Amino acid sequence: MAIREADDVVIGIVTYNHRRFISQCLDSVARSTKLKSVRVIVVDNCSTDGSAELVRQQYPWVDLIEREEGDSFASNNNVAFSRLSSEYFLMLNPDTELDEGVVDTLVEFMEENPSCGLCGPKLVFPDGSLQYSCRRFPTLWSTLIRRSPLRLLFPAQLRSARHLMASEAHDKDMAVDWMLGACLLVRRGAIAGGVLLDEGFPLYCEEIDLCLRLKHGGWKTYYVPCVKVVHHHLAKSDSSLFCRASFLHFQSMMHFVKKHYIAGEGSATRLFGINRYQA
Repeated sequence: MAIREADDVVIGIVTYNHRRFISQCLDSVARSTKLKSVRVIVVDNCSTDGSAELVRQQYPWVDLIEREEGDSFASNNNVAFSRLSSEYFLMLNPDTELDEGVVDTLVEFMEENPSCGLCGPKLVFPDGSLQYSCRRFPTLWSTLIRRSPLRLLFPAQLRSARHLMASEAHDKDMAVDWMLGACLLVRRGAIAGGVLLDEGFPLYCEEIDLCLRLKHGGWKTYYVPCVKVVHHHLAKSDSSLFCRASFLHFQSMMHFVKKHYIAGEGSATRLFGINRYQA
């Protein structure tokens, strides 16, 4: 199916001291689509490294929003999401580089799969190796062994293999639970209430919540590996258990568990991993 030019795309990028990445990201965005109706919004979250100045001076075609006060990742993405109306919204991290045709291919996939509410490409590290970007919904157990001191008792492969779908083939389209939020195309009509991300998450896990909310609404999330995106993936919370990023990650996971596995209907079974949302 040919992509309809009327199906415009807004690309939202949130920066916070990402000057060393933003140029290569925006340059790749310009190469990633032939659609005439693509708009790019950069929301700068009070950077101090000159990120906003660089975007303003070198990329006049970008709609730059400079926040006067620092805010959460979710809040800044919601600002970009609500700035312009569009059929699709691409949530994109600044530490990414898109291959040619990524945006067009994801839009075409959406057009051909009307039940798809969100899709994302294959992610790779700068050396070209696979980054496990499609994943299973977390349970209380998987959260504890990955985001608490219990992780010190388990080897990395054991605590992450099932969560990261490491045994699955990553070279074919497939419906999945959720995808890493580095590059996600969202169907705007699938977002109930018009709010993209839950601002109750201090940092991390926003995309898990988004995909689960879409699933509740009858929409599917798809992994589309025929196009790829280089993701530098800073992963600060994975590098050390005892750091601010890890603490915020744990806080976000507890918010997710409370929201979906404790307060929600059928919480007892979902809490311990016997849940109908697992892929």
